[in-house]
Amino acid sequence: MKKHIIFGGFDYAVRWEMDQDAVYRGIDYFVDNDPELIGTTYMGKPIYSPDKLLEEDKDNILILIGSIIYHLEIEFQLKDMGFEEDVHYKWAIGFCGDDRCPRLWKHTEWNDRSKNEHNLHFIEEGEEAQQRLRAVSRLIDFTKSHTIVDICAANGRIKRFLPESIQYIPVDYQRYSDETVLCDLNRYEFPEVNLPSETCILLIASLQYAIDWKWLLKQIAANCSVFICAHHDFVRMNREYRRTQFNNNNAVFNHQIILEMQKLGFVMVEAYDYHLRTVIMKFEKVPKKS
Repeated sequence: MKKHIIFGGFDYAVRWEMDQDAVYRGIDYFVDNDPELIGTTYMGKPIYSPDKLLEEDKDNILILIGSIIYHLEIEFQLKDMGFEEDVHYKWAIGFCGDDRCPRLWKHTEWNDRSKNEHNLHFIEEGEEAQQRLRAVSRLIDFTKSHTIVDICAANGRIKRFLPESIQYIPVDYQRYSDETVLCDLNRYEFPEVNLPSETCILLIASLQYAIDWKWLLKQIAANCSVFICAHHDFVRMNREYRRTQFNNNNAVFNHQIILEMQKLGFVMVEAYDYHLRTVIMKFEKVPKKS
């Protein structure tokens, strides 16, 4: 059974943003670079030097980077120690829990409409969301892409900005209309439809809800030639929002999306900032050399 260890985060996140009950029940011990913390305890659990990690069996530990500000320095440190991302360590804010350790970050579930009616209305009906969809539609070349697959489409409001001749396929985990294709991305479900090679896939402000976001991008890349992603970068999320309204299943930066799509054979051809909240990025598949 794997040990769960938090590295860093005592500057703020561990004490103020994490679910203290989850920390108590799921974490075996902490490591930190601060000499004033090493040798002390938190919630009765010891705080060690990072050298403690080298004493462990790599295959039986999961290191959760707790610091928000210093996560990059910690990641470099772990790499230098021989640990691999997604194998031995993850960012704690994007850890959704497992059978041994609960989700560490305080979390608001989207499917609880009683608590999120205002937010759901904003996403599904709000003017801000509608104008963002209009901006996304401007990036689609309708002379090339005749099929549009809208992942996490909700009520499919972008359809009003598409030509009637376009085949529009809305995808979501719950049925919003008769044409909704049901898929739960967090159960590794992806639309099983025959798509033409010139398909354009949209993912509008939804990547953050995918537990395995790299798997999702891989599925998207395998099923389209054009991908348009609108993403609210983690860096624009303030502390109070994270502490009281966090509902993401990952914490992804825009540059990570770009790098991952490059690995999957795509190149970013357009990018726009929308209202200092969301970056809209358009990717195209790089043609294979004959």
